Amino acid sequence: MSSIINRKVNSYVEEICGLIKNKRVHEGVKDEIISHIEELMKDYIDVGLSEDEAVDKAIKQMGSAEVVGKDLNKIHKAAPDWLLIGMTGTFILIGFLLLNFMQKNNMVSNNYINMISNMAIYGAGGVLISLILLRVDYRALKEYSKIIYIVAIVLFIAGFFMSGAINGQIGWIRVGNITVNAFTMAPFFLIIALAGLFDGWNWEDKKFLFLGFLLVFAPCIFFILRPDIVNFVIYVIAALTIMLTSGLKLRYVLITIGIGTGAFWAFLASNAYRIERFTMFLHPEQDANGAGWIYNQLAMLRSNAGLFGQGKNFNYLMLPEAHTDFIFTFLISCFGWAAGIILIALILAFIVRIFYVGTTVKDGYGKLLVNGFCALFAVQFLISVGMNLNLMPTLAVSMPFLSYGGSSLVINILSVTIISNVFKWRNTPYKAVG
Repeated sequence: MSSIINRKVNSYVEEICGLIKNKRVHEGVKDEIISHIEELMKDYIDVGLSEDEAVDKAIKQMGSAEVVGKDLNKIHKAAPDWLLIGMTGTFILIGFLLLNFMQKNNMVSNNYINMISNMAIYGAGGVLISLILLRVDYRALKEYSKIIYIVAIVLFIAGFFMSGAINGQIGWIRVGNITVNAFTMAPFFLIIALAGLFDGWNWEDKKFLFLGFLLVFAPCIFFILRPDIVNFVIYVIAALTIMLTSGLKLRYVLITIGIGTGAFWAFLASNAYRIERFTMFLHPEQDANGAGWIYNQLAMLRSNAGLFGQGKNFNYLMLPEAHTDFIFTFLISCFGWAAGIILIALILAFIVRIFYVGTTVKDGYGKLLVNGFCALFAVQFLISVGMNLNLMPTLAVSMPFLSYGGSSLVINILSVTIISNVFKWRNTPYKAVG
């Protein structure tokens, strides 16, 4: 093209790019627009127009630079998922209000009289780290996948040999006045690591198939030794989701689930007491003063709640661990089924939003991260709500964001941050010039 035509095209392209705030996509946008203009010019020249006339016609057909620039700015806008962040903030606010209501009205034992201040510290720490993470392209994590996997294993080892016990459970690591749970944090790092390792993994090769299963299930020995059945189940389902998303055939996933389920029931069947204890939620009246007591309490509190709850008529002796495992029942008891239904709707919207983010991501690594964390949250919420409604056995699992727990709050905040980070950079090329 002549210098005059070049100036016209470049001026048009520069005007468009000037309206696109995400500078990392400018180079790609320029190449794409110039390519379109050249194609249109060729068509016009073929019908007898001069180059100068052809470029004017082509630019006019492309549309106003202002309109095109604003449209492309919307498409390539590198902004976090504010809707998901808003939902997360709502969860955290509800959790703080519930725990403050407990603490203010003496509905929690003296061991937790400082839980609001503790949660505030952990929450502030999680938000601070998130603000830093949001500025970093999530794809930068991929090259450190092996290191992150090793960090997770080190956390497990530290949880066994360098930790103390709280409420009879090992795995608590103290750093100054900060206490974190190694078994809560490790699955978070494992999901990030496995997403990076399995992006482009050759599941058709038997050697890689074996190695992939080894990478996933080797850490499970720590959950078994602790023992920690809840985090074990949550981690395995999240890991299988990543494997399936990365190309593992469904039959291998179903076989794995079948073997795991069979082994679990064989373990229960080895002792009649285990089966009775595990299935007690189906008939709690058979041991009303023993293993069935907690199920009867949950049912009683729910049935007496009504639409708007019983307010301050709650005593922590009525429901031990109401601030953690049974926060959902506490919400219904004090504020009614109306509040419970709203919370369930918010949970469903939260999971659907994460799933939607996963469907909009073209990058394989980003899709694996989002789907892994989607499974992580979905299983936690499902188990928490299910056991509070007597639909499954009571397990030591907290409800994300709402229940009392410092390290779990930080991990959940960081998980949402990574999902939002994937959403932010989904239409931006990695390591582009600009």
